[in-house]
Amino acid sequence: MSSDDDAAPEGWMAMGTPDRQTVTPDWLAIDPPAIDGVKIKEIRPVATSNGYLTEVFRGEWGLDGLPVGQVFQRTMYPGAVTGWHAHMRTLDRLFCSVGSVRISLYDGRKASPTFGALWHKIVGPLRPSLVIIPPGVWHGVVSLGPETALLLNLVDKAYAYEAPDHRRLPPDTEHIPYRLV
Repeated sequence: MSSDDDAAPEGWMAMGTPDRQTVTPDWLAIDPPAIDGVKIKEIRPVATSNGYLTEVFRGEWGLDGLPVGQVFQRTMYPGAVTGWHAHMRTLDRLFCSVGSVRISLYDGRKASPTFGALWHKIVGPLRPSLVIIPPGVWHGVVSLGPETALLLNLVDKAYAYEAPDHRRLPPDTEHIPYRLV
């Protein structure tokens, strides 16, 4: 590209920064998670005669090879924030089936090649995705929009009532360079 191509067109105050490609011609997102071990599976709903069918999880997708030990749902009122949390041993698989949420991740694993990386993804039924979060990655969720959101989690290990595998930080902690609120 010549320097003439970099000049602002006549009548423009500035040229601006060109967009990078964000989707394929099939409208699949091109934004691989920037955190080691985090995976995302975008899912396409199938129109039926009376609504839509959306798969949430299939072992054959080969996302992590771990079992599903428990499935639970969490409702989140508009604007609700979970705060930051991480697990030492448990893998989370998050899927928003109603409303929309922003899932924010922070790699707090000092031995990770992506230590200190932040990543965000907005998910919901209009753009369904399954987000795989390995142990040691801090994550927080914010409910977006005017309706109550429904978040599913398909963990690999069931919740241990006597010894929960949860570490928590407030949404505005100084330990993570992003505030959920």
